[in-house]
Amino acid sequence: MGVQVYFSHGLRKLRPYYHTRGAFAKGRWFGKTLLDVLLNEFRSHSEQHYLEEIRKGRFGIIRQGESLTPEEVLLSPIRNNDIVQTLSHKHEPPVLQWSAEEDDVPSLKIAGLDVIHEDENLLVIDKPNGIPIHPTGQFYQNTITEILKNHGKAALPCYRLDKLTSGLLILAKNTSTAGKIQERIRDHDMIKLYIARVKGRFPHSTADAIERATPFENPSFITQEVSSVYTIEPKKGFPAGLSAVKDAATSFYPLKYFPGCDESVVICRPLTGRTHQIRIHLARLGHPIVNDPFYNVDNVEYKIRSHFIVNISDWTELNYSTEQLSKIFDTFIQESDQVQEERTNDQKYPVRCPECGSVSLSDPEPDKMKIWLHAWKYADKQGELKFCTRLPPWTDQLEA
Repeated sequence: MGVQVYFSHGLRKLRPYYHTRGAFAKGRWFGKTLLDVLLNEFRSHSEQHYLEEIRKGRFGIIRQGESLTPEEVLLSPIRNNDIVQTLSHKHEPPVLQWSAEEDDVPSLKIAGLDVIHEDENLLVIDKPNGIPIHPTGQFYQNTITEILKNHGKAALPCYRLDKLTSGLLILAKNTSTAGKIQERIRDHDMIKLYIARVKGRFPHSTADAIERATPFENPSFITQEVSSVYTIEPKKGFPAGLSAVKDAATSFYPLKYFPGCDESVVICRPLTGRTHQIRIHLARLGHPIVNDPFYNVDNVEYKIRSHFIVNISDWTELNYSTEQLSKIFDTFIQESDQVQEERTNDQKYPVRCPECGSVSLSDPEPDKMKIWLHAWKYADKQGELKFCTRLPPWTDQLEA
């Protein structure tokens, strides 16, 4: 596919393109029509819009190798093993531009991405801020795995890194290697160190930097946060959008304090691998990541949702009825809808695509597409794998 890439104001952009995608239907969709699923889980368009798209064949179902007619799609409930297919005119959001030229330099760079290590089984890179690892949501071609694939490097990420987060990313060139590394991670056989810049003076931090080579050497300097984490996804509705509560633990070690701006740099060692656990745990300690747009409650868009997650570590302990939880979840949905509406209303000169009718949103601000959280080191306990990135400039600069 000849996707056109261009750069503008620090962003990597793609010109709109058509894309066909299919995936097996999720279990929670069984027994529902495709129209019901679209209305309940993908709330960005009206019922009339989705009806027209199904009739045009832009949403379809493949059943036992045969494509259903639009009429059958509208009437037939989704079954196990159905493949839901979409033909969409993709308007991918931009990502942060990481390099002036996306050049390949043997052993040093792939598509302008810094290579830390490469052999026949592994590719280890320094992931930039502001780009997803793999296709998700609105992102497909503007992702690390697809960009690598377009440069002849098909590789599987061995773990997650948030879109906003930078740092060390281990990718496997085959499923066998990916499975081995993921098994080590599940067995807690990998030591992972991250670095974050947080608000306030972190416990035991001083203006003199602690030796980086020996983090966690002094047990009295270690701060540990043990509290459950979970996710809230309004677009999935209740109860699917309120995830199960999972145990999580993170250890922290001070690196340096900047008294001029009252911020600290800390080393983070997640002992479990939960979504956003470092960010949530730092916020619960009262030291959120300085520019975290979701868990630093001083500068978040989704204040109700963020306050709930930071202040309530285990929603099951509230002992609320299903009806009470549903009402709380409704406030998350209302807040999400309001934020999206405000973003649309902020459009000074809204442009509607003549192909698909979608309205292009304004470009995001580059500074809001990154946070000061960096995956720094990964190593296994046997010493067979040991990788490290350079530290980002915000770890040393007073004014990052």
